[in-house]
Amino acid sequence: RIAIAKWGPILAAPAGAAQCRVIDGGTPALGAIAAETRLHWLDQHLHSGAARARIWAWTWRAAYTGITLGEVGLALLQEDRSQRAADIVGGVSSFIGVAANVILPLKVMGDQHWWARHYARERAAGADPCALLNTAELLFIRDAESEAFGVGPLVHVGNFLINIAGGLVLGLGYNRWPAFAYTSLVGILVGEVQVATQPTDVVEDLRLYRQGALGARPNPPRLGLALAPIILRDGGGAALTLRW
Repeated sequence: RIAIAKWGPILAAPAGAAQCRVIDGGTPALGAIAAETRLHWLDQHLHSGAARARIWAWTWRAAYTGITLGEVGLALLQEDRSQRAADIVGGVSSFIGVAANVILPLKVMGDQHWWARHYARERAAGADPCALLNTAELLFIRDAESEAFGVGPLVHVGNFLINIAGGLVLGLGYNRWPAFAYTSLVGILVGEVQVATQPTDVVEDLRLYRQGALGARPNPPRLGLALAPIILRDGGGAALTLRW
């Protein structure tokens, strides 16, 4: 309410500007904003949401791929049968993380690519701004639902089940119960960090959009993941950092 009152005079539609229907769950304040203003805002936030999603996705793909290759390499060099099994279980669990990220990516990444081409083509053809706005809003809702699902209860349950199942292979099959505990707990911890760092920018942006608070600042992310360079006198490197 405060944000609407503050920004309403700036974003209110000028006389003669196209105004379109309000998105489901939207407020009258949103309906008072010109279609072109809403389109520009959605286009910008699809772009920024996709950029953050890509950083998160490729960071975890690289991390899981590195772990998978490392575990496979250790398994090939390992002579002890039970230790080789532990390495294989770790490699399979990491590969599942890569596969899940590739097969079920955050939808905003692909949607933004499609929207950028569609938006440019339709604007050049003089398309109805309300039709374009409706398409952008549908994409935004779909992308917000994708991000919400990615941090939802089913993902947490799946993380626990996959890692406990991998640990049970070692415990029941090779009587390596300490390895069961270690493998399960580390796998669960890594999976939960992945979920905790997943961007939910579009979820927050959709909430602000429905309120018509297009000038308001979104809430800060729950938890962030970033690569920070390290420069030393004798060399350098990079550090994986969490921010909250």
